[in-house]
Amino acid sequence: MDQNRLDELLRSVLKVHEAEDQLIIGLDFGTTFSGVAYAFPNSNELDLVSILDWPGMLKSTARVRVIIQRIHFKGLEGHKQPKVPTVISHDRKDRSTFTWGAQKHKNEKIEGIKLLLDTEQETPIYLPASNTAAELKRLGKPAVEVAADYISAIYKHAMGRIESKMPADYLQMCQKKFFLSVPAVWSDKAKDTTLKAAKQAGIHPVTLIKEPEAAALYTLRVLQDKALAIGDAFVLCDAGGGTVDLISYEITALLPHLELKELVPGKCLNRRFEQAVKDVVGEDQFYHLRKSKGFEEAMLQFDRTIKTAFRGAADEEWYVNFPMANLQDDQANNIQANCWNVKGYTKTDILRLVDDQVNLVTVKRMTENHPKAKEIKAIFLVGGFGSSEYLKQCLEAAHANIQIIQPHDAWSAIVKGAVLSQLPQEASITSSVATRHYGVAALSSYNEAEDSGQPKKRDDNTGIDRVLKMTWYIYQGEDLKRDQKLTFPFYHSLEENFPPKALIFTDELIQCEAVQPAKYPKQGVTNVNCVLTSDLTGVDRSHFKTKTSTRGAIYYDVYYNLAVTIEAAVMKFSLEINGKEIGSVTAAYE
Repeated sequence: MDQNRLDELLRSVLKVHEAEDQLIIGLDFGTTFSGVAYAFPNSNELDLVSILDWPGMLKSTARVRVIIQRIHFKGLEGHKQPKVPTVISHDRKDRSTFTWGAQKHKNEKIEGIKLLLDTEQETPIYLPASNTAAELKRLGKPAVEVAADYISAIYKHAMGRIESKMPADYLQMCQKKFFLSVPAVWSDKAKDTTLKAAKQAGIHPVTLIKEPEAAALYTLRVLQDKALAIGDAFVLCDAGGGTVDLISYEITALLPHLELKELVPGKCLNRRFEQAVKDVVGEDQFYHLRKSKGFEEAMLQFDRTIKTAFRGAADEEWYVNFPMANLQDDQANNIQANCWNVKGYTKTDILRLVDDQVNLVTVKRMTENHPKAKEIKAIFLVGGFGSSEYLKQCLEAAHANIQIIQPHDAWSAIVKGAVLSQLPQEASITSSVATRHYGVAALSSYNEAEDSGQPKKRDDNTGIDRVLKMTWYIYQGEDLKRDQKLTFPFYHSLEENFPPKALIFTDELIQCEAVQPAKYPKQGVTNVNCVLTSDLTGVDRSHFKTKTSTRGAIYYDVYYNLAVTIEAAVMKFSLEINGKEIGSVTAAYE
């Protein structure tokens, strides 16, 4: 049997194994809380299961219950929950040892680990950025390694829980597929850093999925037989513990399975309880309060009880206790005896973002002459704060003609949707919207009428003046089909007796976030997205074009395409010559 036939047979055997014995694991690496869900797709009935038992959670929940019982609250829904705090604390003597989540932390905590992976995002004011930076410096660990420690911890714990419910031999046989959620607004560099953190955590290969996309897949799958129709548009508001993500979709198919296309790309808001406390007690008191033991208790109380049950009624009162905080009494701000009487917790910023998203969806569909251009079927609220009755009431008042829906198990929507994304027979996203322009800068023939004032360079081979110009291949707002392949053409000229290493080229993929893309590369307007290194050392030289310069010297023009495939949350690169994949290409995000 020849090698090609053997390879084909092995692939078919692996494909059968993949279809019959899989374990799909989704990880929602959140700003303030994280979760893990899983499914065995070969089961007779698909069961999306969230991990509900987390180290330290029962103790933390009990402490919160004691505080709540001191005020007039009816209690929590239960001891178990699908999320664990995104917090880690390393031992000062051994940085490989750490506590995480709701475990008791003896050392300085690092919070907002996830946001450390995207330096372009504004850090929420509730995160102690200076403390985090100092702790990272003391540890001597980069943010990607700290994130890897946390991801590894929740993954290992989740596997332990799964192993307690399934035969070990069966789990060993299952092919594991990993899916990790990322914010819709994250940069390509941040996504690449997240992949590196996951790989260091032992989760590889892993596929990224946008958080609101995952939430949409889960929400619409649950509701797909509830009077939804092709052409219906909806806005999804993922109101988490620390961030709010908004995105919108349209239903393009219901049978044989649910299909969605993205309408307006995501927007994000970073704001939470700590900012409200800081506004009330003042910056000086907040500095000391933030370090007190009572603050953590108050934050848990607010996250798990008050913000989800708050109705905004004029006579409604909730009390947040800050034990041993030594706050000054302030009648004007309803503070007395280290207790804050919450009366007016508003959501103006969230309402504004929802309004913007609704308007953008309407405008886009009107420009497309969509038959349902002025209709939006629903606004779905998911995430921890998405279960807030007060937020729902505010949105109903602002959008009386749109139904506001809080799906069951909204807090687990992202992590369960991440699992669903691997099951196209259940639901899938067919296209997304480009959030920025992508292109390349290349030397073009200089035209005095068009390029006057731009620096020019003489091409010694042709004797022609050239200018560096942008060519854009992906435009902001463009609908990109899932798994669509786009090609970016490049060429380089080499002298006759070039060394082999000369066939390793570096090219820059350029991005621009201005409404109108720049005609020329310009600092502050265009930026390098990534540096692509193409290795053509193994390519047959018959593919190169032999030419003669104006000086009579032999040189070669090397033409190739960098192919970009659009996936769920990232771009994959490959190298092509004459339409065939050949050589290799790697992307480095600086």
